[in-house]
Amino acid sequence: MSNQKPQKKKRKSGIPTGNAGEYFVMGELLRRGFDAQLADRNTKDYDILVGQPTDTVLKKLQVKTVRSAPWYVKLASYSDALADQLTIFVLLGDEKAQKPVRYFITKNSEVASHVHRPNDWRQNGFMPLTAIKEYEDRWEILAE
Repeated sequence: MSNQKPQKKKRKSGIPTGNAGEYFVMGELLRRGFDAQLADRNTKDYDILVGQPTDTVLKKLQVKTVRSAPWYVKLASYSDALADQLTIFVLLGDEKAQKPVRYFITKNSEVASHVHRPNDWRQNGFMPLTAIKEYEDRWEILAE
């Protein structure tokens, strides 16, 4: 009998997935006629600045990307201070890319009550797909 411990499965980095989501959102925004620019890496609270070509003020967007739901989120993003923040949840699918990328666009205040926080989690929670399904392809919110 072997006394070897089972090896932990090494977790893949989430950075390529996050980067892909931001670039997909950028492409979609530009395709739809918005002005958009990526924030510098590790900018706090947002990933993309976006507006109409005639806007003088750009809106801050948070992009949350996963290959399969749910999305892991920071609870602070759903506080009163960031209630009007716009978040685009991106569902990439698996690496075979056989299904189209899906986008769910919402204000944090609209989905804050759906963030699920397990009892032993203090700063993070997760957003289930069922909570944001109705916001799929709601790009018009960006023009408001």
